Amino acid sequence: MKKIIVGIVIVVVVGAGWFGVKTIRSAGTSQTAGEVVRLETVRRGEFIEVVSAPGQIEPKTEVEISAKISGRILGLPHEEGSIVTEGDPTANPPIPASVLVQLDSADMESQLRSAEAGRDAQQAQIAVEKSRIAAQKATLQGLAAIVNRSRLEYERQKTLLESRDISQAAYEQTEFSYQELKAQYESATHNITAAELNLIVMEHNLEAAQARVDQARETLSYTTITSPIDGVVTQLNAEVGEVVMTGTMNNPGTVIMKVADLGLMMLVAEVDEANVGMLSVGQKAKVRVQAFWEETFEGVVESIALTHRLSSSGVKYYRTRIVLAGDVHKLYTGLTGAVEIETRRHTDVIKVPSQAVMGYSVDELPASIRDDNVLVDVRKTEVPVVFCLIDGRAVVTPVTIGPSDLTHTLIREGLAEEDRVIVGPYKVLETLEHNTAVREESESDVPSSGNISSAADNSRPQRGPR
Repeated sequence: MKKIIVGIVIVVVVGAGWFGVKTIRSAGTSQTAGEVVRLETVRRGEFIEVVSAPGQIEPKTEVEISAKISGRILGLPHEEGSIVTEGDPTANPPIPASVLVQLDSADMESQLRSAEAGRDAQQAQIAVEKSRIAAQKATLQGLAAIVNRSRLEYERQKTLLESRDISQAAYEQTEFSYQELKAQYESATHNITAAELNLIVMEHNLEAAQARVDQARETLSYTTITSPIDGVVTQLNAEVGEVVMTGTMNNPGTVIMKVADLGLMMLVAEVDEANVGMLSVGQKAKVRVQAFWEETFEGVVESIALTHRLSSSGVKYYRTRIVLAGDVHKLYTGLTGAVEIETRRHTDVIKVPSQAVMGYSVDELPASIRDDNVLVDVRKTEVPVVFCLIDGRAVVTPVTIGPSDLTHTLIREGLAEEDRVIVGPYKVLETLEHNTAVREESESDVPSSGNISSAADNSRPQRGPR
């Protein structure tokens, strides 16, 4: 009897031990069962539609300095990086403009002296002509008195002839003298008129001579090139002693230097033709520059080109100018950057990471989800879906999507607040099946080294038939 009791006790102990081990193993298995996934709880918030484009930093105002005349460079007072000014003649005292280039002016000075001499000679000729006209007018006045006296004598002789107090010959002599003096008077009058007309011609010639002086003086001024703006010399292309050439229709002139106002910078973006229709002047933008990638610059769209250009690969794009705000003095001309232009702002909407949204084969959807679901268009091969966590399992959930930015996609229908959406890892999402057991990633599941996120996490998986 005692042996029987001992045997029963041994059986009970062994059975209890076996049951305990099985329970522990079952508990351990239940804790580690299922795919490890990352989850996000759906919240309502703000979503901003943006147009992204590459671009290049440029000054808002940049001037190419070229010569209006050909000549040899005698002086370049400023080097690259020098601050220059256009001057302010109204200041007290006046601020002179910075001299950028000094050309050889010897020929232009000679031309100016020649033009001034020609003008002075013309002025002297006019003075001589005026004196001659004045003398002619004085002579004409004396001649007028003689003609008047001759006329009176002629009329007296005519009266005497009628009374037969003088002979016909005496009368005719008086008449001839009068007519001769009268003709001389008329000739002198015509000469004065001609001289006055000639004086007018000479005065016009003086105006032409003065114009040549002004032109020569202006040409001489072209030998000194001053800064047209307040700014900085950003590029110097010439050296002292070089001969600069003016531009023609087929040959551009020599660009001696460039001056830019670096206090106001902009990014010139190359916007794809598919996105340019969403842009308008005044839209806000965020600019990041490769050299200062951790810093974001605010900006505003200032202009959008009306005609397209072609990239080196033949793609059409439209130049869009975004004027930057804030401290832009650290930026250099030519830096590569990227812009996100805000085209539309949505408030109180649902958005999820873009990689959580996938294209799922309509034929592979469970009938319970596919049938009578207004979000599933059975005429299409795929439907956008997300996986939601429900009772420890991944449940495929059709959704209606809206626009996307670089990281998130707007969900118009299909999700509600507090839903738990599976957002990664990417490799799990690629192969995840409906109703698969999953569990949320914990710290123990994260590798001690390396980054679990990758560039692929920002893309949207496309799932075809399996």
